[in-house]
Amino acid sequence: MRSRLLPLAVLCLATVVRAADAPVPRWEQMDYGPFLMSSVTLPWSRSGEDPADITLKGLTVRLAPDATATFDTGLLRWSAAWTGDWLKLMGTPFDGTHRPPERSRPAVAGTVFLATSALPGWAKDGDWRDPRSEPYLPLPRDWGRFLGHHVAGNRVSVDYAVSGTAVSEAPWIARTHAIVALGRALRVGPHRRPLRLLAVETMLPLRNRHAFDGSQPTHGQDASQFGDQCVVAPGLPAGSRWHVEQGTRLVLELPASSTNVGFPLVVGRGLVSDFRAALPALLADVPDPDAIARGGPSGHPQTLVTRGKQGDSGAAYAVDTITAPDDNPWHSWLRFGGFDFFPDGNRAALATWNGDVWIVSGLDGSLERLEWRRFATGLFQPLGLRIVGGLVHVLGRDQITRLRDVNGDGEADAYECFNNEVGITPNFHEFALDLHTDPAGNFYFNKGAPLLGTEYWDPICAHNGCVIKVSADGSRLERFATGLRAPNGLGVGPRGEVTCSDNEGIWTPVCRLNWVRPGGFYGAVGMDHGALDLPARRLAGWEESDFAPRYPDPRYDPPLCWLPFAIDNSSGSQVWAPAGFGPLSGELIHLSYGKCRAFHVLREEVRGVMQGGVAPLPWTFDSSAMRGRPHPKDGSLYVCGLKGWQTTAARDGAFHRVRFTGKPFPRLVGVHVRRDGYALDFNEAVDPAAARDPQNWNLQQWNYRWSRRYGSDLYSVADPGRVTGKKGSLKGDPIDVKSVEMRDGGKRVVLSTGATRPVMQWMLKAALRTAGGAEMPVEYYGTVNAVP
Repeated sequence: MRSRLLPLAVLCLATVVRAADAPVPRWEQMDYGPFLMSSVTLPWSRSGEDPADITLKGLTVRLAPDATATFDTGLLRWSAAWTGDWLKLMGTPFDGTHRPPERSRPAVAGTVFLATSALPGWAKDGDWRDPRSEPYLPLPRDWGRFLGHHVAGNRVSVDYAVSGTAVSEAPWIARTHAIVALGRALRVGPHRRPLRLLAVETMLPLRNRHAFDGSQPTHGQDASQFGDQCVVAPGLPAGSRWHVEQGTRLVLELPASSTNVGFPLVVGRGLVSDFRAALPALLADVPDPDAIARGGPSGHPQTLVTRGKQGDSGAAYAVDTITAPDDNPWHSWLRFGGFDFFPDGNRAALATWNGDVWIVSGLDGSLERLEWRRFATGLFQPLGLRIVGGLVHVLGRDQITRLRDVNGDGEADAYECFNNEVGITPNFHEFALDLHTDPAGNFYFNKGAPLLGTEYWDPICAHNGCVIKVSADGSRLERFATGLRAPNGLGVGPRGEVTCSDNEGIWTPVCRLNWVRPGGFYGAVGMDHGALDLPARRLAGWEESDFAPRYPDPRYDPPLCWLPFAIDNSSGSQVWAPAGFGPLSGELIHLSYGKCRAFHVLREEVRGVMQGGVAPLPWTFDSSAMRGRPHPKDGSLYVCGLKGWQTTAARDGAFHRVRFTGKPFPRLVGVHVRRDGYALDFNEAVDPAAARDPQNWNLQQWNYRWSRRYGSDLYSVADPGRVTGKKGSLKGDPIDVKSVEMRDGGKRVVLSTGATRPVMQWMLKAALRTAGGAEMPVEYYGTVNAVP
């Protein structure tokens, strides 16, 4: 674990005991910068799942090589400060751990000398009671709101509002040979009413779970003794006073003020007399929040240069490689989870799973010189990124962060909290995924479900398993749709069409591609948030016998299409191809994280219901195909991805460009369900002899079992209790082609198959040729939700 504050050789010593010659794990080599946003397990946690013992939205700041503190951005409190090592880096983006819970997130690695319980750090009108409806949410906006933080070199300051009053503070480690304390340099804006902030809390309830003995503080204008804890705050405004709340919390009350108020607050164990005697030393390194907000020296000023590689397959589309600087001075682990372009099209910003944002320039035709700058660090597992108004917006598990380069040195200094209303539980799997905007500027992202084993959920928060919508100004967050399990990606079309994927597991028999409507429920029972209370859904029944394979099922909204496990075992995002992208211009492309491939999505609306399917595209990527964006100027499509688990990815991360070469690309471009079969549209005329040969057609259909069980076998449509194929196979009831009719000069082929019925999955394969003799293999996997 590298840090700007500590040489690599020192930091590698403590958190994991290993043989002297064992290699240092990748996640421990990385320099994360002066802070890291994550959930943090506190040392006294017993189960690893109780939110009272976890800082769910933590901003952990390195105060010195051997001193660290975590700020709770949801409750606006310093949850813990400690000496020694900083964090044990555990969990999915680090060592990959899922379970047990206490190993599924970073944890305090040192010795805690200051801690507070999971309650607000500031009172509202004198009230300290937790106002939240559940412990996974931040404070209501009218109580307190995190605004973001600033970075200047190794210094960090945090900004927030309390009852509408602006507060900035910068932490530091205040110590002598005998005293170790947390310093807080506070700036409080004008306020009409007194404000109360938590100064210190006895640690006895946290350790022993019983009440403090009721010791009263020693009153004084600038200091207070509270048991073995001491607080010194020189320069407090006149009228400030100390008092005890609930027998365990020492509170500082600030009187109303028409002007800004600034003062240092030093908290630690010891006696007031000793702290006062050592005050010059304790205040020798007080930071200035205002100076930090103006930016400081760059932590990573180097520009790294790579050279791209153009693909040359001789086909209609070429896949080029945007070479990433995997060998970099900070050992940054470049696993890309989101990206977007700046308006000039020459530059893009990419987020990495371990918290970085990088900017690459040189995205012209040749890719001869690619210049990379590390723009931001320390974000909370960012898996979505969008550039709006030239500013990078990054989606982490805790919030959408807007990044600004305040001093123009090519590095983010201001990490603004655009919106942090999304809940977060202790579960390892409830990621926040992808980030898009609609034509009105509203943001959309997915929030995963808290998985527990293969049949149940962990405790659920208000936003788990949802598509989330955030207003264009960041002031409002709402559930847009529900019923999702592990929705890795989504897409927003040019007219505001919202799509999302979901991945196989409980209540999701195989991956599904959803055409999302507001208020839709997409099948993951428990992630419905009230959607299942609709009478039409309840009347369908919920006994175990009610989960026999059938379709459609009125208890959930159907997807646009289901995706066979063998074709896409773990889905990614959707992207609308740009103009100038050849035959696929304006078409919807679905990406597969698991299979590292892309699919052309064919769709139609029948009786008000969207349905369709996917046709594989012949593109190869070095890592997963997880996120896609159209280039704003040159008509190409870019794709990035990472390697976590459940993927065939060869590399940890990759960034690619897909471009149209101008060569022919004959293929299936439309599928339309008919009462007695299917009409297939092609972009070139089909050879009639090939089309009319029954041996060239392979059509099959099957259903899945929608239930709590993880995944599903394949079931007969004609005989619902019969298994036609095991999970991962492509074997169903055969569909006989009775006749073939050629229309529109050979560009439409109509297959008569007898009465068509709704079905979860049907497969079409055909060995066709164009009228000119070129091979045109057809492969398609679709869903029939409605028949005309």
